Amino acid sequence: MNFSREDSKMLNAELRLIDVTFGYEDGKKLFDRLNVRVRSGQLLLVQGPNGSGKSTLLKLIAGLLKPQSGSILLDEIPVSDVGFSRIGYVMQRAEDQFFCETVFDEIAFSARNFGLDRIAERVKEAVYSVGLTEDVLSKSPFQLSDGEARRVAIACALVHEPLLILFDEPLIGLDRAGKEIVRQILKDQKGRGKILVVTSHRFGSLFELADVVLRL
Repeated sequence: MNFSREDSKMLNAELRLIDVTFGYEDGKKLFDRLNVRVRSGQLLLVQGPNGSGKSTLLKLIAGLLKPQSGSILLDEIPVSDVGFSRIGYVMQRAEDQFFCETVFDEIAFSARNFGLDRIAERVKEAVYSVGLTEDVLSKSPFQLSDGEARRVAIACALVHEPLLILFDEPLIGLDRAGKEIVRQILKDQKGRGKILVVTSHRFGSLFELADVVLRL
């Protein structure tokens, strides 16, 4: 994708978690007055074992859950007021977010939903940005390999040019080549000034891409 004027407006943006507290009904707290700041062009790596709250934290940042106290701001606006057009979300299991008959319609969905123009062009750019070709667009998303499905899921999150992109365990289940492709995608999005939040059950090769690390 080409660097645009809209991208330049993102360069001074930031994600801030201010005294965020969240827990279960039994009183057990996952996060207690958590404070984090991530700026444009930076990657926050959230590392921890299963059950430590990584996916819950992504849902809080996306505005799908509300903290019991504290604030989560994207470019000084509460995430609950930001709107999904500025946030991209890649689930851990790509197939969990697919529901269209073709890859083209799957990727185009958010662009159409947000009323954007140049739908076909945006879809092709998103596909190229994740290392796929136009041949994949006519396929069913449910007939893709694990690596292809992961990249299509990422393309779905990129097509509407969000400021903040959330990745839940993006390397899990991929072979070495697939992991390298995803790492390059993350690096490219950092270079475009996007704010990235990536979860992982271990540091691994994502650690070298991280600007901020949060261990749960």
